Amino acid sequence: MALFSSWNVGHRKIAKDAINKIKKRRAKRSSHLITLPTDPLEWIEKARPTVEGKRRTFLTAPFWKDIYMDDYHSKIIVGGRQIYKSTYISDMLACEATSSPGIQVGYVTFNQSSLTGFSKQKLQIGTFSQNPVLSKFPRNKLGNMGEISLKNGSTIYCMTDNNQYIHVEGKSLNHCILDEAQYQDIEHLEKVRQTMMATKGKMSILGLGGEFGSPYEKLWKRSDQREWVYDNHNWRDMLRFDSNGLVVGDYLEEVLSGRWVPQNTENAIYHGYHLPQTIFATNALTIDDSTNKYRTSPFYSIEYQEKNNSKSYFTSHVMGKFYRSEGRPITPEMVLSCMNPYRYLGLMEPHEIAMWKDVMKDSIKISMGVDFGSGNPSSTVISILIHWKKYDRIQLAYIDKRPSENQLDQTEHINELFRASRWDIGVGDLGYGAIQVKTIQDGGANRTSGRMFPGVGSENFYGCRSISNESKPMQIHRDKIDEHGEETGRILIDKTSQIQKFIDLIETSRHHPRGGHPRSKFMIPFSASREYETEWLISELCSVTRKDLKKDLDTRLDAKKEFNHPKDSMMSIIYGLVGLEQDTEWHYISA
Repeated sequence: MALFSSWNVGHRKIAKDAINKIKKRRAKRSSHLITLPTDPLEWIEKARPTVEGKRRTFLTAPFWKDIYMDDYHSKIIVGGRQIYKSTYISDMLACEATSSPGIQVGYVTFNQSSLTGFSKQKLQIGTFSQNPVLSKFPRNKLGNMGEISLKNGSTIYCMTDNNQYIHVEGKSLNHCILDEAQYQDIEHLEKVRQTMMATKGKMSILGLGGEFGSPYEKLWKRSDQREWVYDNHNWRDMLRFDSNGLVVGDYLEEVLSGRWVPQNTENAIYHGYHLPQTIFATNALTIDDSTNKYRTSPFYSIEYQEKNNSKSYFTSHVMGKFYRSEGRPITPEMVLSCMNPYRYLGLMEPHEIAMWKDVMKDSIKISMGVDFGSGNPSSTVISILIHWKKYDRIQLAYIDKRPSENQLDQTEHINELFRASRWDIGVGDLGYGAIQVKTIQDGGANRTSGRMFPGVGSENFYGCRSISNESKPMQIHRDKIDEHGEETGRILIDKTSQIQKFIDLIETSRHHPRGGHPRSKFMIPFSASREYETEWLISELCSVTRKDLKKDLDTRLDAKKEFNHPKDSMMSIIYGLVGLEQDTEWHYISA
C-alpha cells in the first residue's frame, strides 16, 4: 500500500511538471505575439499589408475606408459580386480576434460549401498563412473549417444558418458577420442577436441584392441606405489609361474623392451601404471602354453584363439592387399602388358602412371575410369589402386583427358586426372555424350572461374550405356531410387560383371617374394622418411566396404552381372577395 501511495505521488508530480512545461511553452509563444492595433486601417498596414500577393491600397475604392472605420453596432452592406466584401469580412474577423484577447467572433453563411471555401481559402490561407505576422497567432495547425483558436485566447467560429441559426446559438459573440445574407433565413435574425445579449456585440450583414418583399429587403429598408456620391460627377473622364489599362496612382485620391449620403436619414437602426459595380473605377461601363481603355475582355463591362444576363441577375449580382421575383409575386410597390392614391381615405366604422348601404342601396355590395387563425402567432382577421359596382372598384372598408379570444366571444362579435355594418354576405374559413361558422349562422348564447343572440342565417354567412383543383377553382356544394354529421352547404375554393386572382386584382387599374391617371382597382385606405391603420398590410401581403419555385431542380419541371399559405389578413380579404362573387339572391346554403 505504501509502495502504491509513493508511486501515486510521483506520478502526480511528473504530470504536474509536464503540464507546467506546456503552459510555459504556450505563455512563451503568446509573449512573442505582436500587439496589434484595434483600428482596422492601422491593423491592415501592420498585419495584412498584402492580399493574394498584391500590396493593399484603397486608391481605386476609397468608399471602403469609411465602412472599415464605421464601428456602429449594426451594419448592412448590399452590393454586386466582386466588390471586395470577402476581403472586408476576413479583415474584420482577423483584426478583432488578433487585436483583442479573449473574444469570440463569428462568420455565418448559407451552406457548407460556401463555409468551407471562405474558411479555408479566404481566412486560413489568404489571411493567416500568407501573412507572417498573422501566421503566428493560430494555436493549432490550421485545417478545422468550423473554428480557428488563437494563442491570445480569442476564437473565430465559422457556421451556417441551418435550422434557424442553431449553430450560432450557445456562442457568446462580440461580433457576428452574416455573408451571402440574401440566401439566409433572415426572418430568424433575432436568434443571432440573442447570442450577443451579454457581450452587447456588433452585427454586420453582407450580401447581393435580393427579392422584393423578402425579409432581407425589409432589413435593408430599416437602414439609412447610404449611396456613394463622387465629388466630381464626371470622374470617369478624369481617369488615366495606358497600354496596360487603368493607371493606378496618387492622382486617384483627388479624382475619386466623395462621400456616403444617407437616403433615409430617419432610419437609424442599421447603417446601410450600397455598393454597385458601377462605382468601381476598375470596372468599364461600356464594351468599347473595356476593349480600348481598360484592355480587358468586353465580357467584364457593365454594358455586356446588362445585355447578356437576365434582368433579375443583372439587378442583384451587378447593381446590388432588389428585384421582383416570380417566387415573391407581390412587392411593396404593388401594395403601395393600391394605397398611395387613397391617402384621403381612412378605414370606416361599422355604422359608416351601414350609412353608405342606406344611401347607395344595391349599387354597392358589402362582403365580409373571416379567417379564423390557429396556432401561434396566427390571428383571427375580419375584413369588410365594398364593391362600387358602377366604377368597378373594390374598397377595403374595415379590417380587424383580433387577439386570442374565446370562440363564443368571436362569434358574438361577428354577429354584432354584421348587424351594425349591414353587409350583404359573409364568408368564413371552415378549416379552423367549423364551430364558429355554425354558431354565426344559427346563433348562440353569451358566454358570461347566458343571453341568447340570434344567428345571421346560412343564406348570409357561408363556410368555405380550401382545396386543390384548378380545373374547378370554385364549387358551391349543398347538403354535404361535415365533421359534425350535419347537413350544411359550403363553398370550396382552389387556394392557388384565388391567391392568383388576388395578385391580379392588385395589379389591375381603372380610370378615375373624374379623369386623370388610372388608379388601382383595389382601394386600400392610407390616410395621411392614420397610416398606422393599414401600413402593416404591406409586409403581410408581400409575405406570400411560390412554393413550387423553391423545390429541387429535379422536380421543378413537373411542379405545378403552388403558393405557401398566406398571412391571415390576406386570407380574410380573399374570403371577402369570394363573397363578392356570390349571387346573394341564391339561397343555396341551408343550416
